[in-house]
Amino acid sequence: MRCSLVLTLVIALFFTETLTIKDVRANFFQVCSKKKELSEWVNELKEVENDNYLIIAYKGVASAMYAEIASGVYAKLKYFSTGTKMIERAIAKYPDDVELRFLRLTIQKNAPSFLNYSGNIEADKDKIIKGLVDARRVKSDPFLIMKIVEYLSANKMCTKEELKLLKKE
Repeated sequence: MRCSLVLTLVIALFFTETLTIKDVRANFFQVCSKKKELSEWVNELKEVENDNYLIIAYKGVASAMYAEIASGVYAKLKYFSTGTKMIERAIAKYPDDVELRFLRLTIQKNAPSFLNYSGNIEADKDKIIKGLVDARRVKSDPFLIMKIVEYLSANKMCTKEELKLLKKE
């Protein structure tokens, strides 16, 4: 009996899917493009036990985004507040991380104005642009760079000169 229970647990742990940062990142962009359900992504992230600062920030983003579909004002505020606090803690530890700044920017850009969560849009945009220029030089993650540039472009957040600078190969 004990042997079969231990064997079952070992098999379950072995076959439990572990999401990597690349998976989490790809799922975020799928949610943003409506190719994946937000609630499905939130549930997947609940299962991820990882103390990587980027995973924590993505969990924060998921929580803040979930506020939009949560029912009840209290629940909406709680999800949004919890999510933004997670993002802010990550940025406090890693203030120069372009991806963190991008995540915060996406939430700030889409947050209702009465939540007063838009104070860092310009600073984040500037950090992102500078960081992306540097990232291209050192050939960082091309998927992430492309997606961030697409977001900035689609949301008309850059001047023509900034976009030209970002799209240089």
